[in-house]
Order: sequence, then structure tokens, then C-alpha cells
Amino acid sequence: MITNLGGKGVAALAQLYAIFVFSKIHTQNEASVIFLLLGYAIWFQVFEFGLAQTLQNRFNSGKSAANDVRVLIIFHYFFVLGLALYIFFSPTLPQLLLPADRFDSSGVEFRAFSIGMAMMIIATSNQIMQRMLLVLNKGLFANSLLAFQSIVVLLSLAFYQQTESPSLMISVLLYLVPPILVNFPLVLNTMRNFFAKRYKMRKDSYRSIFIYATEFWVLNILSAIFLGADYYFAAHHLDGEQVVSYHFATRFYFLSFIAYYAYVHHQARRLTPSALRNDAIEVRNIIRNSVVIGLTSVAFVYFTVITLDGFQVFERIINKDVIDHSFMFGAFCYFSIRVLRDVGVVVLGNVGVKSILYKVYIIEIALGLALLNLTVKQFSGMGIFLSMAFTCLISTAVLFYFANKLVQAPEYKLK
Repeated sequence: MITNLGGKGVAALAQLYAIFVFSKIHTQNEASVIFLLLGYAIWFQVFEFGLAQTLQNRFNSGKSAANDVRVLIIFHYFFVLGLALYIFFSPTLPQLLLPADRFDSSGVEFRAFSIGMAMMIIATSNQIMQRMLLVLNKGLFANSLLAFQSIVVLLSLAFYQQTESPSLMISVLLYLVPPILVNFPLVLNTMRNFFAKRYKMRKDSYRSIFIYATEFWVLNILSAIFLGADYYFAAHHLDGEQVVSYHFATRFYFLSFIAYYAYVHHQARRLTPSALRNDAIEVRNIIRNSVVIGLTSVAFVYFTVITLDGFQVFERIINKDVIDHSFMFGAFCYFSIRVLRDVGVVVLGNVGVKSILYKVYIIEIALGLALLNLTVKQFSGMGIFLSMAFTCLISTAVLFYFANKLVQAPEYKLK
């Protein structure tokens, strides 16, 4: 868990450093393109197709072997490669995410956004690899890789910010290509082991994995629609300067996110469907400790950023005022509630309870999109945070209500 926190901590540092560098060397409009791309990351992650959670649950329950995992990793990698090529050469999807009235489809901003999308989709294979290394008790190696790729990004950007003629395309590539290159040897090793063992997966395994992964994929899509909707509304309703301030507010809280997310994933990685019945006390302890860590981290980030901004630290670094105090407070409210929501979702996902998650995500989509559509036009970025916070508050209440009923009813069928 400590190495997981360390790896994600370096990744968070690289991300924060990147937004300082990009804000310093690019115009507000150019920087906003990069930040929108990074903000949409949660939507691009659905191209993992639910395989990470599926393979983890099946491996823990003994339903899938290591060779089954290798087959799926190889298949997924080549599939996302083809998908990335299609997205790079076809403007259809990028045009949906970037407002046409602000970005020309033949301009450098649009091309940088397109290639960034392609790189992020290829990088979804890393999620599966990282999850399986964690399950196989190779977390130290997985987190070392995560830290190494982040260090490569840090060093690359440190040298690149000295250039007198920065390119938006190069900035995107320097940030997004290292994770793909660092994990590529693992993909090659997986292929080598697969072909060396001459393994063939059973047809019934294909069928069961496909069904199980589809269920989680639908859950991931439903979750991502709401959690990534803020950047869609930011792209279409905020100007370049506001997008930069919005991204700064959300990325600072990424530091708090990695703290509790690393803990809850580590503690819940071995949970099985029977855990809610036989180990209810242990599950409650995992939830309680994760929430305490999360809320403490969110509060620490908020007061630290406000204090540093009071001394004009950020303005001196990039010669621009990028901290909006109203955005930081709105983000504080939102991410505090997100702690409860995220912890509950991770635990229920690891024990295989999907029916409750479907209810939660559908509520978030229906309520969240409606509120965002009403508030963003009137309250700008603050409206985004308030809408997201209120929606998460309602969905979290629903989540824990049904989860509590599940714990109290051991005869309830997990599904």
C-alpha cells in the first residue's frame, strides 16, 4: 500500500508539474486544450472494457488462471491500437468533445487533442496490467513502474520548458507517451509467455469472461458519463482562462484522491462476494478508515493551496493568477463528498455487487446532467462543482442505504 501511495504520489506530482509548465509556456487557449484532454481521461478509460475488475474478481475466486489473463491482455492491446489509429485519422469523436466554434478541425489544437486521445486510449492497457500485478502480489514492481514513468515525464518537461518555441503537439506527446513506452516491455513479456506455453482458452471461459466484463463495462460507462461530464460542460461554457482555473482546482485534489484510493484498493483487493456476509465488520473497517484518510487529505489540500496562494507562490512560479478561491471551495465540497462515494463504489465493485452500482450510476446521470445543464450557464464553473457535489451527496446516500440492507440480509443474492 505504501509503494502504491508512493507511485501514485509521484504521478500526482508529475501531473501538477505538467499543468504549471503548460500554463507557463502556452497561451491560455492552448493550455485549456491540454487540460480538457486530461479532464476527459475518465471517459477514455472506458476503453478498458471492464477487463481489469473482471480479471481481478475471477482470478481471486479461482475461475480464471494466469494464462486466461495473458490472452485478454494481448487481445485488448491490439484492439486499442486499432481503435487509436481510427480516432487519430477520423475527426468524429474529437469534434464531439471540443466546441466547433472555438477550435478549427484543421488547426494545431484539434490535431494535438486527437493524438492525445489516441495515446490515452492505448494507455488503458496499463490499467489492466497494473491491476493484475497488484493481485499477483507484485505491487512493488507495478508501483515502481508508475513512479518511473512519472519521473520520465518530470525530467522531459523540465528540459522542455526551457525551449523558446514550445509546440502544443510536443507537449501532449511528452506527457502521454512515457506511460505507453514504459509498459510496453510488459506487453512483450506477456506475449512471450503466452506463445511459449501454447495455451488455448476454453470456449466457456471466453463466454463467461465476456458476459462478466460486459456488465462491468456498462457500469464503467455509466459511472464515467457523470464523472466526466464536468469537463464537457467546461469545454462548451467556460472560456480558456476559466478552464485553466477549473483544472488547477480539480488537479490539486488529485493528491487527496490518491491517498484514500490507494488505501481502499489495497485493503479491498482480496474481497470476494461472500465478504459482505461473513466479514461485514472487516468491510466496515475498510470503509471507515478509507473515509477518514480521504476527508483528512481533502481538507489538507484545500488549506494548503489557499495558504500558498495567499503568499502568491503559484503566481510567482508561472507569472499568472490561476487560483480561483470560489473554485477551490466548490471543489472542496465536491471532493469531500466524493470520498464517501468512491470508497463505497470500490468496495462494492470488488465484492461483485453490481445491482446497487447500477442504481447509483443511473441516479447520477439523470440528476447530474439535469443540474449541470441548469446551473453552468448561470453560475459558470461554480455551478459545475455545486451540481456535482449535490448529485454525489444523493447517490452516496442511496449507495450506503442499499449496502446496509445487503449486510443485514445474508440471504440476499449478490449480483
